[in-house]
Amino acid sequence: MCGVAAADRGAVMVEGTHRSMKLGLFTALLMLVFVVIVGIDAYQKLRRQSGPPSTYNAGSAGYKALYLWLREMGVPAKRWESSLMELTKEAGVLLMMSPRFGPEPDEIEALNTWVRGGGTLVLVSSPWNAFAKHLGFEQKRRPQDQKKEEERLSFQPGPYIRGQRTIMSKMHPGIDSGKSEAIVHSRDAFGNLIVGMEEGKGRVIMIADPSLFSNLHLRKGDHARLALDVLLTHLGEGQLLIDEYHQGYGRVTSVAAYVFESEAFVPLLQVTLLLLALWAAAGRRFGPARPLLRETERSSMEYVRAMAQLFQRVKARRLALESVLRWFDEEARRFLLDKDPAFQRDMTEAKNRLSMETMTDRDLVSAVRKLYNTLARVRKQAPGGHGI
Repeated sequence: MCGVAAADRGAVMVEGTHRSMKLGLFTALLMLVFVVIVGIDAYQKLRRQSGPPSTYNAGSAGYKALYLWLREMGVPAKRWESSLMELTKEAGVLLMMSPRFGPEPDEIEALNTWVRGGGTLVLVSSPWNAFAKHLGFEQKRRPQDQKKEEERLSFQPGPYIRGQRTIMSKMHPGIDSGKSEAIVHSRDAFGNLIVGMEEGKGRVIMIADPSLFSNLHLRKGDHARLALDVLLTHLGEGQLLIDEYHQGYGRVTSVAAYVFESEAFVPLLQVTLLLLALWAAAGRRFGPARPLLRETERSSMEYVRAMAQLFQRVKARRLALESVLRWFDEEARRFLLDKDPAFQRDMTEAKNRLSMETMTDRDLVSAVRKLYNTLARVRKQAPGGHGI
């Protein structure tokens, strides 16, 4: 009976293990499919997007072509991935292309100090640029009727506009400034396109359309010539710094910040929510609580009693004793106790009872009880043994 109970418990444990493995494999497969779908979707979206206006971006809105072209011509162009508070006098021109991040504390003051000391800031701006506002520029969209009246492109001759230029600008807000020293160097149907303003020994040049010097439009019209005039006129012997710090490069100081600012943040958040949902569902009970199954171990003496009662009813005492002795012999062999002298002595005495002509119920019960007690005592005395 003990062997049957142990076998049942083993089967239940194996079945539970298999069920857990199936659930784990299904969950892992579901997560893998979800991650692959999200990855493919993110890849397709990235392919369709033009990307940030950065020299690291080879997409349509990037400035990588301009950077590589300047380097090929021998211009000392360098990607700047530090705060503006670290600007040095060796930098002659700073190019900022539609900064994604606003100024940090004290950056505007450091930038103004650098410009007044002789630096040239070229700000290729987009609407709602925080740097433009701090530098005294505003961008406003013109009414539709006013655009129709001024469809032709006009220029103000100067160091940045040397003769007639072909500029194919896209729709953009016009540049306005309340400062009297601001000079409009170019205007189109959408408003002021290029505005310059002297600040101490330096100057600030703002360009309203960020697509002029992008990878897609740099070779159109006279955009490349305009880029050279704007960037190299005041460069002198200094360096041309191209700001990447406010595009997000060089700003990350921890793994968490990198994850938050990367394209993988949204897919990772979705996977985390999926794991939390699976974890919550695995520990949730859908129904009333049920008690755990308890395996009750039965004593070996129950078998003896049952056999004794069975044979007692049919008055087959010798047959009952033979069956019980056979069971005791099998149990002793199973536990390697069949060679024990005390057990062998009691077994011999019980077998001698089989030759008796008469055997009462008392004799049968006495013999079986004596054998049972002997077997239990021998098992306890054996190494590592314990009772029945």
